[in-house]
Amino acid sequence: MDKLQSGVHLNNLPMTYEIDRARIIFEQFEDETVLVNTESGYYYSLSASGSEILHLLEEGCSGDNLALALFGRSETCDSFRPVIESFVEQLKAESILTARAKDRPVRIGTEPGPARYAPGAGYEPPVLERFDDVRSLLLIDPVHQVDQKYGWPKEMSDAHPSGAGN
Repeated sequence: MDKLQSGVHLNNLPMTYEIDRARIIFEQFEDETVLVNTESGYYYSLSASGSEILHLLEEGCSGDNLALALFGRSETCDSFRPVIESFVEQLKAESILTARAKDRPVRIGTEPGPARYAPGAGYEPPVLERFDDVRSLLLIDPVHQVDQKYGWPKEMSDAHPSGAGN
């Protein structure tokens, strides 16, 4: 078992992450990604750059190399590094990311290739928005908490104030 210290393995290999598919379902639409945490009931929206970062992490890019993959070796890379690191910390805090399984293949090399954003070329910092307006519906257990007479997704307690069915 590797010990972790602030996102870096103690053996000095950079930390890699993946989406925690045990609790997160997601779909990407044009320039936005929507994620749902099935345990907490929160759903999230990622901006275009946030979606790009999530994609890079899924490909196996280490957290340390994200800025390099986005901006190449430039001053822009260094200036956005804290913003990107903060965004990854947000994803971890919301239980969207987990440590990458050792047996999961990495589809990105150690050299990230050409920069995805040229210096000063319209890069918007990543944004993670969290919503809870349908949280109670997302957390319903449709097998055990629903009155069959009223159907899903109406909770039994909403169908009958006393909680009794029929």
